[in-house]
Amino acid sequence: MKRNLITVALLGWAACASAQSSVTLYGVADGWVGQTTSKAGTAPTDRTSVVESDGLSASRWGIRGSEDLGGGLRANFVLEQAVSIDNGTIKNVSASNVGFNRAAYVGLSGGFGEVRLGRMLGAFDALRGPFNQLYDASGFASTGTVWGLGTTASSSQAAVTSSDYLARLNNTFMYATPVLGGFSGSMSYSPGEGITTATAAPRSISSHVKYANGPLKIGYGYQAEHYTTGTNKFKLASGAYDWGVARLVASIQRQDDSRIAGGQSANEWQAGVDVPFGAAILAVGYASSKTKNAAGVEVADARGLSLMGIYSLTKRTRLYAALRKVDARRTDGSTSTEASRYGIGVSHTF
Repeated sequence: MKRNLITVALLGWAACASAQSSVTLYGVADGWVGQTTSKAGTAPTDRTSVVESDGLSASRWGIRGSEDLGGGLRANFVLEQAVSIDNGTIKNVSASNVGFNRAAYVGLSGGFGEVRLGRMLGAFDALRGPFNQLYDASGFASTGTVWGLGTTASSSQAAVTSSDYLARLNNTFMYATPVLGGFSGSMSYSPGEGITTATAAPRSISSHVKYANGPLKIGYGYQAEHYTTGTNKFKLASGAYDWGVARLVASIQRQDDSRIAGGQSANEWQAGVDVPFGAAILAVGYASSKTKNAAGVEVADARGLSLMGIYSLTKRTRLYAALRKVDARRTDGSTSTEASRYGIGVSHTF
């Protein structure tokens, strides 16, 4: 009898311990087939038939775990690696093409919010991504491409150097608040650790604050990346409203880059509309960026249009068809850079 009681007690303890901690393998496999075209200045247009990764969602695999420490406190970790479905290699993400380059962090969460340590998306991205057009589609949303689109030399004018924000940061500390009356926010800091260069491993501070109440969501974000040659700063205001029959997202961003001789600024905006039709969704997005030099003279005008149709076969598998067209023009009206892509694909979540 005692042996039976001991056995039952041990089994119960083991079940309880198992329930208090968990490790999950997860990921996304996404690929598309189609065509890309590109043209720089007066060069001939290049057209290429392609099989590519990351049309709707970024392909990746990862492991995440959590343990209940008691008193509402949990220990958490995430290890996540980007994968190129078209060739099976590790995909370059935020200046890294090795290891768990999408995320590698450990942290604690509870009533106080959450603390993370490691490589991760910065606090600025927590506002930038969810408010992006086309559900932040990796390969077809035009925002990131347009806002980071440099332009080639044209009509005796020098090339314009441009860049978008650095989404993932190494050696990072992040704190995210709990939701209080609809308000939430986060702050992240990356010290650079003495390896900062003109183009990589910046000392960075990033933050955002957000308010969500029913169909309305609004927020403001800030990120400063300090390189050896200057600072790249981003200020972002975003909003979204869901009417049920349609959802609108929009953002405006100001970029100031002191790494460019004399300084350079860009005023940018994007907007998107998503319309559901049962198991299908039609999404349209547009993005714009106007860059000025230190004298306040506009030197480049970039814009992009995106269109995507999504059909959910199941909760985990979606088919999609999409196109994206972006171009940048110089102050004399000449086309410096233009590119387009269209294709059909499948995205599977596991």
